[in-house]
Amino acid sequence: MKYWKWMQATALCAVGALAFTACDNDDDDDGYTRVPAAVEAAFADRYGGHGRVDWDAERGGYCVGEFYMDGRECEAWYSPDGSWMMTEVDYGRNLQALPQAVQDGYNATTYAQDGWRIDDIDEIQRPGYENVYKIEVEKAGQPDHDLYFDLGGTLFRDVQDDGRDHDNSGMIHDRLPAALSDYINTQYPGAAIVDFDREDRGYYEVDLRHEGKSIEVVFDREGNWVMSKTDCDRNVPAVVSEAVARELPGARIDDCDYIETPAGSYWLVETERPERDLRVTADWQVDFLP
Repeated sequence: MKYWKWMQATALCAVGALAFTACDNDDDDDGYTRVPAAVEAAFADRYGGHGRVDWDAERGGYCVGEFYMDGRECEAWYSPDGSWMMTEVDYGRNLQALPQAVQDGYNATTYAQDGWRIDDIDEIQRPGYENVYKIEVEKAGQPDHDLYFDLGGTLFRDVQDDGRDHDNSGMIHDRLPAALSDYINTQYPGAAIVDFDREDRGYYEVDLRHEGKSIEVVFDREGNWVMSKTDCDRNVPAVVSEAVARELPGARIDDCDYIETPAGSYWLVETERPERDLRVTADWQVDFLP
């Protein structure tokens, strides 16, 4: 981590000085060698035996241990009470080291062509969530983008970089509210939670994988189910492809999602050549959207 980041975060450590004397540990006699005993114990239990660890402080009061595992640079994030919050594994620019589904998912995006290049790749591991991969891409004259993929290779989040130096602390989440968790456990038993976010309007968005499908489930601020969106890009149903071929001969399906709401369900389709948005129902009805 950059030195100035450590200087900014040092104040966070000072707040809890009785239990958290310092967050930097270079294994040197420079006075920065103490971290909470609970953090040291938790790290040793999970990652003991991987050699030298350098401790750093990050915003939010987290203590971050930098170390190498299996030849890759890693950062393990802990709260001062020793709770493991997240581990980042750095893959550099090595797309081929990722699971094949993630490689295929990235290669299917527009970022895999047209002058974009991979700048960095991180695997993000968190308790209670399925591992995800963040691929940072850049292109001359364009803002950078952070692309988040689940293990099925679905791009579930595309974030434009605002030019500031961010860490991945935003990927650390609390547990799902009980109402959301109960609904998911009932409707999608055995689903793996990929990510969880609360939008500005108060809506909750939960990304999950269930029976091999990538699904986004939306709830209102009271926890009531609003919508589910299932990604169908690589398995477009015949009712959709045939309806598109009938209404837009020669068009290519660029995106396809199955939308479920309390009022009914349909497929939402985006096409290229021409660029149109369509709604296709199970009874073959097609509506062109503005």
